[in-house]
Order: sequence, then structure tokens, then C-alpha cells
Amino acid sequence: MVRHRAAAYVATFLLVLATNKALVLSGTVSYSVWGWIWFAPLLLADSKLKQARRLARQRVIAAMEARHAETGAAG
Repeated sequence: MVRHRAAAYVATFLLVLATNKALVLSGTVSYSVWGWIWFAPLLLADSKLKQARRLARQRVIAAMEARHAETGAAG
């Protein structure tokens, strides 16, 4: 997802526009915002990715601190 984030946002925005336009042209509604629901899965995946990145960063920092503590105690 990280490599294709911009493409995912562009594709989702195009889906939004197409969905809203299709609903309006079909006469179902006179004005549509239903297409914006396409962003829900994308935003959910993006938040999970940020959470995983944060956890990984914390683990790397903890491992580095432990390594430095061992080196300080041994030296």
C-alpha cells in the first residue's frame, strides 16, 4: 500500500465521482454523496498501516536501547 498510496487515492476518487455521477444520471437522487463511502476502506487500511509502522518503530528503538545497554554493561 505504501508504494501505491497515491494511485489508490486517485482510483478511489475516480470511483467516488463515477458513483455519484451514475446515481445522479440514473435519477435515483438529485444530488449524491454516497460515492464518498469508497474512502472508508482506504482510510481504514491507511490507519492500520500507520499503526503497524508506529509499532515497528517502537520495537526497533527498544532493540537498539537493549543493545546499547548490553554494550555499556559489558564494556
